[in-house]
Amino acid sequence: MIKKALKLCNLKLLHFSIIASLYAINPAHAGHLQKILPAKQLKKIQHEYDQETAERFNSWQSLLLDSHNKTPTEKLTLVNDFFNQMKWTEDQNLWQKRDYWATPIESLIRNAGDCEDFSIAKYFTLLELGIPVEQLKVSYVQMRQTQQAHMVLAFYENESADPLILDNMQKKIMRGSKRTDLTPMFHFNGEGVWSKDSPSTRVDSALKIRNWADLMQRIDAEQS
Repeated sequence: MIKKALKLCNLKLLHFSIIASLYAINPAHAGHLQKILPAKQLKKIQHEYDQETAERFNSWQSLLLDSHNKTPTEKLTLVNDFFNQMKWTEDQNLWQKRDYWATPIESLIRNAGDCEDFSIAKYFTLLELGIPVEQLKVSYVQMRQTQQAHMVLAFYENESADPLILDNMQKKIMRGSKRTDLTPMFHFNGEGVWSKDSPSTRVDSALKIRNWADLMQRIDAEQS
């Protein structure tokens, strides 16, 4: 069923390895996402990397600790602005791989990533700040002018809302209806997969995207 849905979304336009993988976030992650930056990881980074890297992680820790009482809009803006400071770099140059989904820690160590790394880092940070998972969807889109595949993070105030789009290529957060330069293709988060035609109805459970499974394994390893 999911393969058929992906084909309908014309995912061959996406040079990411989508058809391979979907892995549901372990329920434990939903309640314990404060471990996304464990104290021992922060200490290790402070000792093993240069001062600029350590300061970047200190800023992330401050964001995680100080923003829980902010409004959702304030959280979106803070997180979007923070991660959009990273440099955009292709996976082949950064990781010597055609397609690699970095953890937020890996992205901040390199201070670089491509569109999926920006979206993933924002997604997990907003989850940690208390944004419910059902309000966040990682969205594959096609850039209409170039026909290029791209990834953004969408925030839905409610199930039928016009989402707010967090994008590393467009610094300002805008409504999806205003992003006429993008064509939605496919949406997912740790709880499921949604087609472009029915963003409120799950196409299938999030059980089988290989890059997502690999990502979650590395996050688990960072937390252990």
